[in-house]
Parts: sequence; structure tokens; C-alpha cells
Amino acid sequence: MIRLIHRRDRAVLLLLVFTGVTVALSRSPAAAFAGGALLIGVAAFKARLLVLDYFGFRNAAGPWRAILLMWIGFVALAALIPGLAQLLR
Repeated sequence: MIRLIHRRDRAVLLLLVFTGVTVALSRSPAAAFAGGALLIGVAAFKARLLVLDYFGFRNAAGPWRAILLMWIGFVALAALIPGLAQLLR
């Protein structure tokens, strides 16, 4: 019998996979900016999953979902600024 995985269970599995990817990338000798940008992207995606599935904003009315997702994007872009500044030196 095939049983579909519930959305929250799928989110947990994705969070665990992305956490493993984050740990693996942080220990590899990847280029500083590219590795950092990838780590920030994975962290932003994990934060998006948390906001939508665990905070319950996937079907939320009003601007709160957009505000929280824009905040995640702002923090992710702000975290890239030091690496970009160092790259441009």
C-alpha cells in the first residue's frame, strides 16, 4: 500500500537533508564566496520552509506571509554583502 507523505513530514525530511548539506559544505575546501552564497541560499530555503509549514503561513491571508518572506530575503542578501565586498577588493 502506497501512502503519500504529509507536507509537514516532507518538510522535516527536506530540513534534515539541507542541514546535512550545510554541514558538509561548511567542512569542504570550497571557494569562500561561492560556498558562502550556497550556504546562505540553503539557509534561506530552510527558513522559508519553516515560515510556510511550521509557522502556518502557507495559506495565510493578508500581507504577513509576504512580509516574512521578504525579511528572509533581506537577511540573506545582507549576509552576502561582506563576502561580496571582500571579493571586489
